[in-house]
Amino acid sequence: MLRIDRRLLQNVDWPLVGTALAITAVGLLTIGSLSPFRWGSGIAFRQLIWIVGGLCLLTIVLSIDYRSLVRIAPGLYVVGFALLAWVFVLGRTVSGARRWIALGPISFQPSELAKLVTILALTWAFTWRRERSRGNLLVALTLLAPMFVLIVRQPDLGTALVLLPMTAAILLAAGIAARQFAFLALTAVGALPLAWFLLKDYQRERLLVYLDPFRDPLGSAYNVIQAKIAIGSGQLVGKGIEGATQSRLAFLPERHTDFIFAVFAEEWGFLGCLLLIAGYLFLLLRGYEIADQARDPIGRLLALGVTVLLASQVLVNLGMVTGLLPIVGIPLPFFSYGGSSMVISLMALGLLLSVRMRQFL
Repeated sequence: MLRIDRRLLQNVDWPLVGTALAITAVGLLTIGSLSPFRWGSGIAFRQLIWIVGGLCLLTIVLSIDYRSLVRIAPGLYVVGFALLAWVFVLGRTVSGARRWIALGPISFQPSELAKLVTILALTWAFTWRRERSRGNLLVALTLLAPMFVLIVRQPDLGTALVLLPMTAAILLAAGIAARQFAFLALTAVGALPLAWFLLKDYQRERLLVYLDPFRDPLGSAYNVIQAKIAIGSGQLVGKGIEGATQSRLAFLPERHTDFIFAVFAEEWGFLGCLLLIAGYLFLLLRGYEIADQARDPIGRLLALGVTVLLASQVLVNLGMVTGLLPIVGIPLPFFSYGGSSMVISLMALGLLLSVRMRQFL
């Protein structure tokens, strides 16, 4: 049975926990407002089960010393890689993408787990021998590349892309030479035109829609147009749950998952959106503070990687829904419907709490 030292409990960042749980609760209520069965047997009930399971795993993660998790990162990386490879053998295909592994009535998305595993592996790569931390760049990129390629091949471009800012932040915090980082950045920018030829047809269309939002209003541009209509119809204080016709009458596609923010905006308006964004901003700033105050390189890299990962997902999702960024299919952390995303987001929070709780001991 796992036990947590009372001294550790005294160092729990309760404002961070409270903010994350508040965002999770609001997301659950928003999902519940769209469920035809509300709390009986609809998706809100399933989401509640995932939240409870995620909170259990959060407790397990924070009860383990984060340094111990980093020490076994190579083994966790092998497990994450094997699960991603398993998707191509026995994975379940939905809407043309093979991203899920079915375990009885439960479907799990390994690419979500791969994000946390990659953070642990990159942290291990730069801290396993401190005197060689600057020379471990090749090891880090070798760890990143297989995960990135497998996720892109599913295809799940959105999840793959959020690995890049997370990796860049860890590289900078690990103290790699400015020349090395500049070379990597320029190489990535130079490869962008080539990436166009590797994209699927629907991914190219999404980029074209981003440049011309009204090129196909009843087809590829339909999602983002309807999302903008829903957000705009919320006005200052929102239309309420019963009055949110754009969302409740299913004009808005993917309303439970990627476009859940548009639903919330229609129901609660501009003021509600400000409060939600303020909650995310507080959560992320708290994460950066934990990384800055960490006493050891392992805690600093781990907390920074988790925070940048969450920040990237929030920025990409909000930018996608509002039309400021192309549609790539990224869930809103702690908010969107989806068991894998919710569980991994709560486990990421557990890693942050683990670093925070042990920095005073």
